[in-house]
Amino acid sequence: MDINGTSSAATSSRNTLDSTVYPSKEYARGFDGPTKHLGESGGRVMTMEDDYAKSGMSNGLGSGPGPMGGGNNEWRYEMRREAQQIIPGLYLGPFQSSTNLTKMKMMGITHVLCIRDKKESSLIYPRFPTEFRYMTLDISDNSDQNLISIFPRCVDFIEEAMTMNGVVLAHCNGGIALSPAIVVGYLMWKFSWTADHALAYVQSKRYCVSTMSFLNQFKEYEPIQMAQKMVQQVGFGARQGNGRKRQVEEEEDDEQEEDDRRRKQPMRESISDVMMD
Repeated sequence: MDINGTSSAATSSRNTLDSTVYPSKEYARGFDGPTKHLGESGGRVMTMEDDYAKSGMSNGLGSGPGPMGGGNNEWRYEMRREAQQIIPGLYLGPFQSSTNLTKMKMMGITHVLCIRDKKESSLIYPRFPTEFRYMTLDISDNSDQNLISIFPRCVDFIEEAMTMNGVVLAHCNGGIALSPAIVVGYLMWKFSWTADHALAYVQSKRYCVSTMSFLNQFKEYEPIQMAQKMVQQVGFGARQGNGRKRQVEEEEDDEQEEDDRRRKQPMRESISDVMMD
């Protein structure tokens, strides 16, 4: 039984397949060389070419990472104490993964999403505030905890890091429920995924994940994030339309000024001729 109450038997019974996949071109950035995938057997360093050979990429709006399965399905119990890469630029792990400064530097971590139950604040807190940018959230691991209101802040934090070509480590105490719940919500928002797909994907990367307490909220979040995306797209289209309208108006004003200048030019020349006579 681990610290979050999940038995090793339940963990070992998972039958999901791990794979290393990359999302659409929007996320395929920031890789200048081989990337080490934590927890792989033998510590083999794999390149992006290896990963693309193992799994395809899905393109299109909201497609995100490619399909799961077809990769390394070896999962060892001790791997729950390590962080796993969920998508490029985003790792998910337990508290232990946030305490090793050297390893975090090797992983390229720049931002840390520190999630804890309030009673854990004396144990779980920003360890290296001068080295990384932190966001600390107090969340209770029960069905009464409202996650939907917290998702936007977490999305903004992760997206800011991504924009800066940074790397985020999301962690809680055991990396089993609280931080995975935030990562599931982020993937739903980012790729317009259903709750089931996002949860299955996260579990395929970190086998010990269990977010059953929040499953109903994930389902409720599906139409909310879809509506948010639609509003953003409509707003973006409106801004584009307004920008084009202003451009056309400015071009018309310039043409009108040019016409006025041309009409006035012969009049000035006639007056000049009269004065010379």
